[in-house]
Amino acid sequence: MPVIRSHDAPPSWCELEDFEIIDLGGGSATRRRDAARERVMGTAGTTRLVHGGGSMVLKEGQFLDIELLPSPDYRLEACTPDAQVVRLSGHWGDDLAGCGIFRVKDEADPADKGDPVPYRKTTRIDSHYHDCDEYWILLEGRATVVVGDQHMEMGPGDCVTIGMGHHHDMAHAPLPVKAVFFETTLEGRKRIGHLWNHTHGPATPHPERV
Repeated sequence: MPVIRSHDAPPSWCELEDFEIIDLGGGSATRRRDAARERVMGTAGTTRLVHGGGSMVLKEGQFLDIELLPSPDYRLEACTPDAQVVRLSGHWGDDLAGCGIFRVKDEADPADKGDPVPYRKTTRIDSHYHDCDEYWILLEGRATVVVGDQHMEMGPGDCVTIGMGHHHDMAHAPLPVKAVFFETTLEGRKRIGHLWNHTHGPATPHPERV
């Protein structure tokens, strides 16, 4: 499960082909959809997305699917000085699991309802799996992310690719984390949310999605 950066080539199994973090800095930017699917998510402040059919204001956690617009071209305009969006481009299906923003920090005695792990944890993120692939994109902070038996250090701008059925966790966040999560096409039993061996049955990870 490699950690990639914007415009790096992801593993061949990934439905997410590319991502971009756009800090508007009070200004504007133009973009064109160049993949089958594209989602633009507000990640800080307020941004106006202007397209051929009108416009939409995006605040933190709100998103728009660009392939639904009448034209692939659009403009992003900062409504606040801290306006930031993330572009997600790829070829996922219509049966999506979810997306949003999450925050994590180290705690002295964090609660943990996930599957047992052999390593020390300092965050409330639980070890879990999904019936879909997932991508974590760090916007702020530092973290140790665990996927299967791999421990990876992540910082701002990093994205970890997580294959369906592979247990994953954010074990440590020495600097408080703000990140995007994007869960793509549901597969198998198509259950949503965090899944655990002790509640939902053993995970069946795709061995090639590593």
